[in-house]
Amino acid sequence: MTSLESVLAPPTIPELSPEAELALLARVLWREGYDDHQVGHMTYRQPGGTYLALPLELGWNEVCASDVLRIDGDGRLLEGKWTVPPPIILHLEYHRIHGGATVTLHHHPRFSTIWSTVGQLPPVYDQLSGLVPDERYAVYDDYDGTAEELGPVRSAVAAMGDAWCTLLRNHGVFVVGDSIAHAYLNAVTLEWRCRLAWFVHALGSTGRPMPEQGRNAIERGMARTDGISPGKWEWAVRRELGRVGDVLA
Repeated sequence: MTSLESVLAPPTIPELSPEAELALLARVLWREGYDDHQVGHMTYRQPGGTYLALPLELGWNEVCASDVLRIDGDGRLLEGKWTVPPPIILHLEYHRIHGGATVTLHHHPRFSTIWSTVGQLPPVYDQLSGLVPDERYAVYDDYDGTAEELGPVRSAVAAMGDAWCTLLRNHGVFVVGDSIAHAYLNAVTLEWRCRLAWFVHALGSTGRPMPEQGRNAIERGMARTDGISPGKWEWAVRRELGRVGDVLA
């Protein structure tokens, strides 16, 4: 049996600017189902108290590094040619309360939004669905869709607590991460968990959730890698950049 220590390192990815990282995160998540006909929002904390954000005018599948905006802690545009989305105050309020948060994102992915309509986090049925522990999820049952006024925003942030993934009732999701790679893994895990559970329940069965022993093994493995599943973000970047390679090479 091959030991993990003997596994060769996978192909690398090019050095990326923070703007490129954020644009790539948007594009790879669009492939994962964060693709409804509305524009979501992201923030990426930078040194000096500024944030990178996505513009109002562009979809996640088309945004480029040169489109990324730089804003201050009050949402004022510092650099960029596009418009700052008004609901960005939800993200900035989250950063204000959670000083260690690096990346936040909000959108309405297909299957997570379905589960948000019933205000329920579905069971874990496979390994990928279990990469984020249950205590890092929240369901905000009283979300009214308002994210442009400080009162509702503060209520939403308080309801999220320390969750990495929050279902917003009848609306979508709010995901945070310690890094771009961490935010990517959390967002993918949430949508995968909701997608698989939807298909299981569509069979007319509640299925058989993963045994506790298996969940514990997954959590121990994730703890050894600081909550990151090594290689997944890099794999997504290579795919988006068209560097997966020629299958016939």
